[in-house]
Amino acid sequence: MPRHRLIALFEPRSVLVIADRPLPMVDNPPARLSNSFSYVQTHADEPVNLPAGLAGVPEGGRLDQAIVRVAPTQVPQVLEALRAYQPRCVSLLLHHQPSAYPLEDMAYCRAWAALNNCVILGPRSSGVQRPHLGLNLSEQPRSALQGRVALVAQSRSIASAVLDWAQDISLGFSTVISIGDEAVLDMAEVLEYLALDARTDSIALYLEEATSSRRFSSALRAAASVKPVIVLKVGRESENSSVQDAVFNALLNRAGAVRVRFFVQLFSALKVLVYAQRPRGKHIALFSNGSGASQLAIDVMDGSTVSLAKLSNASIKALDEILEEGARSSNPVVTYSALTPESVKKVMEILLADQGVDGVLALLSPDPLSDLPGVARQLASMVPSTRKPLITCFLGDATMRPLRHVLDAAGSPAFRTPESAANAFGILASYHYNQVLSQQTLPSEPLGKPPLLDEARALVRKAESERRLQLGFEESQRVLDCFHAPLSYASAGSDGCGDAAQESLPMAIRVRRDPKFGPYITFGSGGQDALITVAYKALELPPLNSYLARQLIQRSNLWRRALSKQIEPLALEALIEVLECVSQIVSDLPTLETLTIDPLYARDNTLEARNVRIELSPRSMLVLPETSGYGHMAIHPYPRRLVQPQTFKDGSSWMLRPIRPEDAESLQEFIRGLSDESRYMRFVSMLRELTPRMLARYSRIDYDRELALVATVTVPNPENRGHPREQIIGFAHYLRNADGRGAEYALVIGDDWQRRGLGAQLMRGLIEAAQYQGLTYIDGVVLASNRPMLSLMTHLGFRNDVDEEDPSMRRVWLDLGETSQSR
Repeated sequence: MPRHRLIALFEPRSVLVIADRPLPMVDNPPARLSNSFSYVQTHADEPVNLPAGLAGVPEGGRLDQAIVRVAPTQVPQVLEALRAYQPRCVSLLLHHQPSAYPLEDMAYCRAWAALNNCVILGPRSSGVQRPHLGLNLSEQPRSALQGRVALVAQSRSIASAVLDWAQDISLGFSTVISIGDEAVLDMAEVLEYLALDARTDSIALYLEEATSSRRFSSALRAAASVKPVIVLKVGRESENSSVQDAVFNALLNRAGAVRVRFFVQLFSALKVLVYAQRPRGKHIALFSNGSGASQLAIDVMDGSTVSLAKLSNASIKALDEILEEGARSSNPVVTYSALTPESVKKVMEILLADQGVDGVLALLSPDPLSDLPGVARQLASMVPSTRKPLITCFLGDATMRPLRHVLDAAGSPAFRTPESAANAFGILASYHYNQVLSQQTLPSEPLGKPPLLDEARALVRKAESERRLQLGFEESQRVLDCFHAPLSYASAGSDGCGDAAQESLPMAIRVRRDPKFGPYITFGSGGQDALITVAYKALELPPLNSYLARQLIQRSNLWRRALSKQIEPLALEALIEVLECVSQIVSDLPTLETLTIDPLYARDNTLEARNVRIELSPRSMLVLPETSGYGHMAIHPYPRRLVQPQTFKDGSSWMLRPIRPEDAESLQEFIRGLSDESRYMRFVSMLRELTPRMLARYSRIDYDRELALVATVTVPNPENRGHPREQIIGFAHYLRNADGRGAEYALVIGDDWQRRGLGAQLMRGLIEAAQYQGLTYIDGVVLASNRPMLSLMTHLGFRNDVDEEDPSMRRVWLDLGETSQSR
C-alpha cells in the first residue's frame, strides 16, 4: 500500500533538526531514530551550512522530516538549503523572535511546499508527539503519556495546559499536535489522518478560527462517524459572530461531534468520551450521601441535554426496603446513613435496572463513618458489566483523589465536583443525539413528484439576465410551486387568511447565507411577533429530511410557547414538508442568497403564506451543483442522481445506488456471506466480519470526499412476514487521496453474483462519479494472484503496474482525463 503523506510527520523514519538553540529532542533523541537523527545548529547572521549526507537517508533518497526553529528571517534560507534532501515534511516551530510579516511567511511556505512536493507544519507550530512510538518531536520538555486520545490544537499554550493536566490524572494520548498557522497542513488533513489511525480512539480539537472549507466539514464528518470528536472553540463577541457561532454549532451537530464551551469542560469531555458506555437517552438517576451534592448537580442540568429520570414504582419500593427511615427514594436518591460496599451495590443495581434510567451518577462526599475506599472498589468492580453509564463524583481532594483514581483505572470517569460530573453526562447525551443527527440523509427519492428544476432555474436565469437580484412575489411563489411546496398563498394586504389565521400565531421560515458555512435555515415566529435577536436554537444546515425538519421545528421557542398545542397534525406534516422543499431549493439553486416565507399561518390542516421573498447573489449559476459537488453548501446532499434501476442479461432487476447509514446491517450480512477467498482478496486478511468502526467507516460516508455504491436485489424478509427487503450483492468504494486529485477504489462482489457484469457496472458508476467530482485519476492495490480483478480492471482501461514496495501486490490506475476524452 502507498504511504500516506502524513506518515512522514507522525511516523518519520529519518529526522533532521535545524535550530539556533537546542531543543529537548536534541538532548534526548527518540530511540527509534537512534540511527537516523541529525542536528544542525545555526547562528544569527551566518549562512546555513548543512552536511552532505544525513543519517538514515540513502544517497538520492528523501528525508522524512525536517524540524526547523530559526528566526523568521532565516526560514527562506533554511528551506532553500533543505531542497537538496527533498524532505517529505517540514515542521516550522515557533521562534521567540516574532515575524514582522506572518502573511508573507505563509504565502512563501505554500509556494515552496507546492514546488517541492512537501508538507509543512506551521509556521509557529509546537510540533508533534506520538507517545506509543516514543516520539517527542516538539518543543515540550516532557513527553505525554501513552494513550488513545488525539489532541489537535490551534494554540500551543492550550496544548501545553492540557498535557500538564493530563499528567495529573494519568490520561494518555496517541497524538499531540499544535498545527500553528496552517500555511500548508490544515486541520482537515490532520483529521483525515486521525480518522484512520488505529492508535486513536477519540479526538479533541481546540479551535480559535473555524475553517470555511468543505474539506474541513467532510473530514470532521468522516472522523466523527468512527470515533468521538470533542471541539472547544472560542470567540463569540458580536451579534454577527453569534449567528456564525450558531451555524458552526449546527455543523458540529450534523457531523456527530460534540462541542464544549469552556476550558474545564474539555477535561470532562476527554474523560467521559473515552468511556465505553454511551447513554441511549438523557434521563439520569442521581444517588448521593446528603442532599447538597445532588442539588448542585441539578442546578447545572438545563433539561435540554440531561434531566432527572422518573423512577418506576417498583424501583422506589425496592429502594424504600433498603434505605433508612428519612432517606429519599425518589430521584434524586439521597441517604444520610453510613455507606458500605454492599448497600451501594444494591442501590446501583436497582437504579441501573430501571427502564426509565439512561445512566446513573453517584455523588459521594467525605464521611468518616462510611467505608468509602470499599465503596470505590465496589463501584469499580461493577463498571465492566454495566450496560449503562455509571459515573461517579468523589467530592474533595486530600482523601478523595485516590478514590477517583480507582474508578479512572477501572475505565469509569470519576469527577471532583458535582457540576463537572453532571456536565459530563450532558456531553454523553449530546454525543448520542448528534450521532443520530449525523446519520440523517435525504430519502433516495424526492418527495412526491420530482421538482421542475428546469423551470425553477429558468426563473433564476431570467432575473439574472435582467440584472435583478430579487424575485417578485409571483416569481418566488412559482419557485416554491416548482418544488411542490404544500402552500396556499394570500397577499399581505388581503383578508384571505380569515379568522383561523388571525387566531393562530404567525410563523416564519428563513434562509440566510453565512459567509463561511453557506446557507442555513431557521424557523420561528413571524409577522409582528418576529424576534430580531434570537437564541438561534431553531437553526439547521441543509439538506434536511423529515426527521431533521421536525427537530428544527421542535427546537424553536415558538413550538415550546404555543405551536405544539395549537397546530393540527396534518398542518404539522405539511410544515415539515415545506421545510424539506425549502432545503431542496437551497441545494438546487446555488445562487439563492435569501428566502423568506413570513408570515406563514396554519389554517386548519393547511398552510397559508402571506409573503414570500427570494433574493439572489450576484454570482451567476454557471455550473450545476449536481455536477460540481454542491460546493455552495457545508454538507453534500445524498446523490440521488446515482440511484439507477438496472437489469441483468437474464432480465432480473437490481438497484445501483449510493450507500446510506441504515445499510450498515445489510453490509455486515454481505461481508459475512462472502467466501474466505473473496474476503481475503478484498481485505488481504481472513476477517469474517467488519469491526464496528469499519462498518461505520463504510456506511456513514461524506459524499464529498468519498463514495460507496451498493448493488442490491429485493428478497423476502422472513423476519417481517415475508415483506420484501433489500439485500446487498456488491459493494464499490472510493476515497479521495491526500493530494485531492485522485481516489483509491475498493470492489467486492458476492460469490453467487460474480461473472454477471456486476463488477464492471459498479466500477463504471464509481468512475463516472469521480469524473463528476473533478478527480483526475482513480487507483487501487490488488493482490497479484487476484486474476479476475486484474482482468476486469484491464477490461475497463486501467493500467497495471508492479508495486515497488510489495511484489505480491499490483497497482492498477486509470487516468480519468483520458477516459473522459475517449468517451
